[in-house]
Amino acid sequence: MKINRRNPWHWVMLGVFGANVALALLLRPFLRRDPRRVLLYGHKLNGNLLALYLEAEKSDVGVELEFLTMDLAYHRSLRREGIRVLWAGSPRAAWRLGRADAIVTDHGLHVMAPLPRFTKIRFYDVWHGIPFKGFDADDFRTQHRYRETWVTSPFIKRLYVEKFGFREDQVVVTGYARTDRLVNATQSPAEVREELGLPPDRKLILFAPTWKQDAEGRSVFPFGMDEAAFMGRLSSFAEREGCSILLRPHLNTPLDPSAEYPHVHVLSSRTYPDAEEILLASDVLVCDWSSIAFDFLLLDRPTLFLDVGPPFRKGFSLGPEFRFDRVVRGADELEAALEQAVVNPVEALSEQALQRDEIKKMLYGPYADGQSARRCLDRLVKAPR
Repeated sequence: MKINRRNPWHWVMLGVFGANVALALLLRPFLRRDPRRVLLYGHKLNGNLLALYLEAEKSDVGVELEFLTMDLAYHRSLRREGIRVLWAGSPRAAWRLGRADAIVTDHGLHVMAPLPRFTKIRFYDVWHGIPFKGFDADDFRTQHRYRETWVTSPFIKRLYVEKFGFREDQVVVTGYARTDRLVNATQSPAEVREELGLPPDRKLILFAPTWKQDAEGRSVFPFGMDEAAFMGRLSSFAEREGCSILLRPHLNTPLDPSAEYPHVHVLSSRTYPDAEEILLASDVLVCDWSSIAFDFLLLDRPTLFLDVGPPFRKGFSLGPEFRFDRVVRGADELEAALEQAVVNPVEALSEQALQRDEIKKMLYGPYADGQSARRCLDRLVKAPR
């Protein structure tokens, strides 16, 4: 659950969850560990956490994964889908944490922060994206207490060690579990479109901007344009070229378009948490500094980067040179680039082919092979207690 500091109910939930964590700490000396049960914790069951859950369900790996959430409504929703899920406000949460042998997270720990310090629970971090955003060691103080952090390549491991302050032995190259679906293509774009209720016969352009980050008042719409001007122009382009626009606001962007635009589909993170599914359905990506670009890179489809100021207080982890495809500097240039990407994607891709290949090798190496989730689960099963 994403914490809203202005929501009193969220503070109540943090308090109840914190009480369960305290109870778990008291119970642990008297409870037997359960090595078969692994807890997953994050805002939503998506990304790398979802990929691990699904892989464990289909493979006999000797562990059973369960998602832990503070969001009671989301808990009920997942239960209806048949997902093993644990509500953090339930007494069962204290019992599960008291017996926990391993926990995998993709953000932070909230009120579970004392557990890595005061227990022998094995903590693993899968993070939630390869970052443009600048981080330093202070941002990962919680993860520095983890057993391992799993990353996508030796190049990214070096970044974690040299810039983010991790020990060499903490950072393990496994690949990102969520990229397996992109590489293995177990679902066709047509199948995904049908599941999402998207047009089956139109090219789909995904607009996925990052959130305001450290730049208060920053608009997600580029080039000094407001929502009406930018989305109206994309809508007109879609009408003219026979395509559709997918608007994908970041989880931290409370964006509710003020008007409906023809041929524009809003796929919010809250309603559609599975980003990989949306990427599989999309033909072209338009983004600014969003890490979603590095997932889309694996699909070998055109990406257009909006040349807008970065909203990062600490600079970059991966700099502007990692924008592996065409960078557009205004609305007219964007429209021309979109036309090429929609009408002649092979030509659009050929213009930056060498740069794309080089960056793909740096960020993934040989680990975008469709086996990343299995490697992660092997780490869980085979690691010494």
